Amino acid sequence: MTRSAAALGLAVALLVLGVACASDGGETVGAAVDSAVPRGDGTAPAVTLTCGDRTHGPLARTSGLAVTGDFPPRVDRGGDGTFVGTVTVTGTGSRVVSGVTSPEADVFVARAGEVVSTPVAKDLIGQPFDLGSDASKAFTARGSIRPCAAGAGELLPAGHYDVFAVVVVNRDDGPAVVAAGGPWPLEVT
Repeated sequence: MTRSAAALGLAVALLVLGVACASDGGETVGAAVDSAVPRGDGTAPAVTLTCGDRTHGPLARTSGLAVTGDFPPRVDRGGDGTFVGTVTVTGTGSRVVSGVTSPEADVFVARAGEVVSTPVAKDLIGQPFDLGSDASKAFTARGSIRPCAAGAGELLPAGHYDVFAVVVVNRDDGPAVVAAGGPWPLEVT
């Protein structure tokens, strides 16, 4: 159990460090999750951010993948509490990244550097991912303005937020690769 917690903590730290450092309106961030730190079952650790995690820290980049995003500039609190954008992952290195990934990117919403909304629930089947240099793959990116903190209300309060998107590729030949991008501005009205 202790090794599992340590592995998950390392994965979260890699992702937080990677996601947080793209402060120029969507600069690319990627991180490889080290398979040398297995969970108790010997598999690579899960990668996630949780409610309240900070989204800034030292830069942790992995070359080979670039992430760009296209999200609506605002979301109306009178709607269903969700928004949809597109995330594009582009190969920038000479190596092909292959594996399996979700057909949708995970979307996190942050305010003042703190995660306030986590990805919407999904029930999706993994799809093959095979990306070489200069090739791109687009992902649907559904986000939510429902707060993740208990007792925080039904929808996030009006104001300025930042959107981050994460695509995890479970590689065929090594550790998982995390491609993350953001922040992209989002105004909740």
